[in-house]
Amino acid sequence: MVVFRQKGDKYMDCKIDIKKDGNLVTAHIPFNPKKEFNIQKGTIYVNCIINNIKFKSKLMSKGNGKYFIIFNKQLMKNIGLEGDKHLNINLNIEIEYNEKQELKKLNVLENETLKTISERKSIRNFNDEKIDKITMDTIINAGFCAPSANNKRPFHFIVIQNKKKMLKIIGNNSKVKMLENAIGCIIICGDKIIQGVSEFLIEDCSAATQNILLAIHSLKLGGVWCGVKQNSDFYKDIIKEFKIPEHIKPISLIALGYTDEKYSQNNRYELNKIHYEIW
Repeated sequence: MVVFRQKGDKYMDCKIDIKKDGNLVTAHIPFNPKKEFNIQKGTIYVNCIINNIKFKSKLMSKGNGKYFIIFNKQLMKNIGLEGDKHLNINLNIEIEYNEKQELKKLNVLENETLKTISERKSIRNFNDEKIDKITMDTIINAGFCAPSANNKRPFHFIVIQNKKKMLKIIGNNSKVKMLENAIGCIIICGDKIIQGVSEFLIEDCSAATQNILLAIHSLKLGGVWCGVKQNSDFYKDIIKEFKIPEHIKPISLIALGYTDEKYSQNNRYELNKIHYEIW
């Protein structure tokens, strides 16, 4: 059942079934949001309410106007649902507010650094062009230039361009399938002994990861940040394959290479997420 609150509004109430689908827990949207909300193109972001709990999601497409939401364990816990099957759940779904008109009034400064930051996008398709040593050294140097807590600089970078090694760590992790056509990857690691505080270690290595991604884009390559979940099979395979010492912790992986993909980045400025002086 789908109910529009008011004709022309970009939000509605509906009933969904939350069920396990393979390795994921999903809910199919019982209408075509592009058609109903008159969305011409682009990714659909929505604000949702279940059991009075608000959350934001990205609608995933199955083609032919069919979309679904993925529910991870934390989200299920937040909305107070346990198990893999829940039928006839009330969902209030609203298309994320379109801020294009307000953005036209926004004045921001521009330079090459800011252009790189605003234009960078995750790339998963690469061609066969090799990356020379000077280019790779330039990219790694950007990682070393990242800030770190107390300037402890716990970074270590494993650079891999051996295709067999990259293929071995993919395993059943569908999130890193792009390694099959990537020219190389960089594993960003942190030294637990040097940094000492686990939260700072993650923050330090994340800063290095972002620096590397920006360097990759500025040099006309493409790259994508792949998370390394602690103690996952992917995490364990990385440690085993690359003989990482016990005190070194892999935090993230970047697949990279030259790309023929043509793309443009949407403006990501969100007025409703800016809070001045107080929330």
